Amino acid sequence: MVNQNFSSMDSSNPMLIPPEKFAAPKESLTEQLFIERSLTENKFWLRIMKEHAYFLGEGFNKKDKQLIQQTDRFHQFFEEQEKKAYQTPNNVTAVRKLNEDTIQLVYGFRNFKRNLLLLIINCKISGFNFPLLVDHIAREAEYFMRTLKKFNEGILDPIQDSIIKENVFWLRIMMEHSRFIASLLDQSERNLVITARKFADDFEVLLNQARDVESMLYKKSPTYPIIGKLNQDSENAATELRNFKQAGLELIKSCQIRNVIEPLLADHVVREANHFLNMIHVLDERLKVKKEEEQKKS
Repeated sequence: MVNQNFSSMDSSNPMLIPPEKFAAPKESLTEQLFIERSLTENKFWLRIMKEHAYFLGEGFNKKDKQLIQQTDRFHQFFEEQEKKAYQTPNNVTAVRKLNEDTIQLVYGFRNFKRNLLLLIINCKISGFNFPLLVDHIAREAEYFMRTLKKFNEGILDPIQDSIIKENVFWLRIMMEHSRFIASLLDQSERNLVITARKFADDFEVLLNQARDVESMLYKKSPTYPIIGKLNQDSENAATELRNFKQAGLELIKSCQIRNVIEPLLADHVVREANHFLNMIHVLDERLKVKKEEEQKKS
């Protein structure tokens, strides 16, 4: 039985009110921003999805012809959808339709990746697609779908929640890129392998810090100094990793290092690092506006 004194204290004591009640509300998306962000995300991620299909196909055992044919079809579908993204006019109706069609296509690919992962884990198929890699690209498909769904709903998460979730997602992606690079370099490239592993360890620390912030501040009242520091730390680390990836790409293209990394894959991870940096810039601009609004109120 609930103590009546406690029940009455619950409504009068501010320390017993759920802190989630003081969280910032979701923000509406202007038509111009809806169009700009939707087209940017489509143009970037549809190319990434197309390349995921190619990489998966290359990693299958040659006897798994049906799986290879399926990835070939996905490659074709994403190539066609990518072309549509560049041809879509700048109006809300057309962009919304593009988003809807993309979500449906990516959903199918996401399901394919998730089912493929189960086949690999249960030793039903062989090949060279690492389970973590398949999980990695499935999470990217899920992220892409979530992003477009929010755009079509006309909303943005509050800036604090956006920064937290984007960093938790992207820091893990960057950490895993570093581990993949370390495993695909020939182990005779000792300095490069050590550097890639160091990046992975550094991003794991940043990821755990971001998850701590998520536990403390997600869907809570704004605490902008902490959030701004999180974004700045991620930008510094991602810039260093992007430069390392870019240098590695040039070395791979000029055949100066020993590795089994296809130039397209090396370029792929450079573009993802650049997209993360672009996202940090977008979030920083939103945070700057929020800070200015708060200063005007005080």
